[in-house]
Amino acid sequence: MFKRFGLSTSLFLLCGCAAISRDCASCGASNFGTDWIVLQYGASGAPINCWKLHNTAITNEERTDGIYWQAPSGHLVHISGWYNRVQVTNNDFEGAARQLGITISSCSEGKYNPAPAPSSSAP
Repeated sequence: MFKRFGLSTSLFLLCGCAAISRDCASCGASNFGTDWIVLQYGASGAPINCWKLHNTAITNEERTDGIYWQAPSGHLVHISGWYNRVQVTNNDFEGAARQLGITISSCSEGKYNPAPAPSSSAP
């Protein structure tokens, strides 16, 4: 009986620690800032806007599907609709971009500019 209690308590605490770690990271990122990639999609489902953010706090807007952050220029940026965001760790923007299915070089100054497909010219 005691072994079962110890095992179940250990599993509960182990799972709880993972959730606490995630919640703490989320809280810190929203309040103190971290690095992010934010990708916004158009009505067709194709990416249209992209931001590579350094040391930025992103906040969810209350009672909407939107988020907002303050740009280094001082502008407050609000977006809503279809978007995804990835919190970047260890300055690995390329790895975070892969989580969104893009390359980081396509993300520039708030716009998504995919690299043109290589042309194949057959002789």
